[in-house]
Amino acid sequence: MTEDPKSLLTELSEMRKRARADRHGYWLPFLLFGLITLGATPFYTPKLCVESGQDPELVQPHVCSWSSADQHWLYNWLHPTGQMSGPTFGFHPTVAADIYWIIALLCGYLAVVWWYRWRAAQVGVETPTRVYAQVTIFMLVLPLIGVPVLSELFFGRVGWQIALPVTVAVIVAATWRVRSVWFTLAVLALFALAHFATFYPYGPMFVLAAGLAGLAYLERSVVCTVTVAIFTAVVIFVNEAGRFFFYWPFDVEHFASTALPALVLLVGGIIGSVRREMAR
Repeated sequence: MTEDPKSLLTELSEMRKRARADRHGYWLPFLLFGLITLGATPFYTPKLCVESGQDPELVQPHVCSWSSADQHWLYNWLHPTGQMSGPTFGFHPTVAADIYWIIALLCGYLAVVWWYRWRAAQVGVETPTRVYAQVTIFMLVLPLIGVPVLSELFFGRVGWQIALPVTVAVIVAATWRVRSVWFTLAVLALFALAHFATFYPYGPMFVLAAGLAGLAYLERSVVCTVTVAIFTAVVIFVNEAGRFFFYWPFDVEHFASTALPALVLLVGGIIGSVRREMAR
């Protein structure tokens, strides 16, 4: 290392730049969760039916009707307030989709934590995963246990008009003095997302978006933050497309609704990997 002050500052700047590049590891989680999202596509394939007594070769099949009463008990537990249906979601819901997301998101969470710990041992620069772990575990447990229990024991008995204000008041009272105002708002947002995860057919993507938002907070990377923001916007669009009077062509609806958010993550992961290699 040179003793010239100007050269010393330049070398220190380069060292900091390399340290930041070594610390950033979001590209692999993006690629992983992009593939996981794409892997959910078969579970959204619509189930087509024809009226009894009609020849399926002569009649155009339509999406089979369904009722939550006919679903497996696990489905009704995970979706205590039902699940949105309509022309935007032309598929027959099954508990298989829920099981896939639960297993995939849990395995993805464990893989991300292992990945950052392994990178820390390799490059000597650690990215703390505590916030990501807290947010992800919270968003995995709440839809599995919290929302069903609250719906059964509280919301279903007193009505949402009373239960919702009481729940919000309890959350505010429990977090207001412990942490900052932003922490309280974040907890309220996570509770809302947990409900969306049970209500929307593509709701598990909200769980994924929340976890990636925690990851973006830790990474402090422009590419990571922008990718998560775009992914979140796409997830909202996919789940709320009908409100914007946008409908995918029926033949590609189930594929486009998972491929579009997956593409965002895959592109973000590729860009992050390329930028890391260029900065080394």
